[in-house]
Amino acid sequence: MKIFITGGTGYVGRQIIRDLVKSGHSVTALIRSGSENKIPTELDGKINIVFGDIIHPETYRNSLIGIEAIINLPGLLREFPKKGIKFEDVHFLGTKILIDEAKKAVVSRFIQMSALGVRENSFTKYQQTKFKAEEYLKQSGLNFTIFRPSVIFGNEKEGQINFITVLSELLNLLPIFVPVVGKGLYKFQPASIENVSQGFVKALSTPESIGKTFEVTGKDVYTYNQILEMIMHARSNYKIKLYQPYFVMKILSKLLDRFPFFPISEGQLIMLKENSVSENWNEFYSTFGIQPIRLVETINKNLN
Repeated sequence: MKIFITGGTGYVGRQIIRDLVKSGHSVTALIRSGSENKIPTELDGKINIVFGDIIHPETYRNSLIGIEAIINLPGLLREFPKKGIKFEDVHFLGTKILIDEAKKAVVSRFIQMSALGVRENSFTKYQQTKFKAEEYLKQSGLNFTIFRPSVIFGNEKEGQINFITVLSELLNLLPIFVPVVGKGLYKFQPASIENVSQGFVKALSTPESIGKTFEVTGKDVYTYNQILEMIMHARSNYKIKLYQPYFVMKILSKLLDRFPFFPISEGQLIMLKENSVSENWNEFYSTFGIQPIRLVETINKNLN
């Protein structure tokens, strides 16, 4: 199948492209000029690269001719409006434009990356703009599938930033103590990057996934403290947890949100308290015939 993918140089996108190529698909990746060095070297000559920007369709419109499916991976964890980096542009506007172009090019299959916890009445721009993108896709008439992953782990040795590497680096930077927001009891249900990628690839040949939204998590639920302790053990890098009152962090995040050096935004702080878990986690695995990879069984291998 001929696939057009956005976000292919990102953490998840790199793995999806690998798996698409292994499955025999023809891949065209839309990337920004200068990002080509982020494509894994083993894929050199195996994919087609188009330089452009998703919000400028003239840069890729011709590349959609003959494409059979689009995989869209919009991902912005934090916005800086004064620098022109906005959730509205990346999550919604870019997706809207790509959907419109897909319809013009008669590309009927569209697979979208969203996020766990996305809903209509959310409190953060991150979730609001992802929800708008989902709704636009659902009303587009395209054969869509939407994936909503929790935090993702795996491939840590490649140097790509993810939830586990951020915590690992935090432990490396601080000599004795490691700060923890609140009591560290908020919950996560981490998903393996291999499983997430398998879902995207298998959806291309799974008709029953059309028109559905899947919450993508692992099978195990952990508190933030438990994950932090697992990383400490895997790296033999033990620190004392220093608990920071939530209200203090909320005040600081409001004041310092616009500065990249501050480690957490106000929106991220809000989502932290909501928990990143799903009661419907097994629907994803049963639909696509995937065996869940557990964090507890792989974290030592991934970090050592």
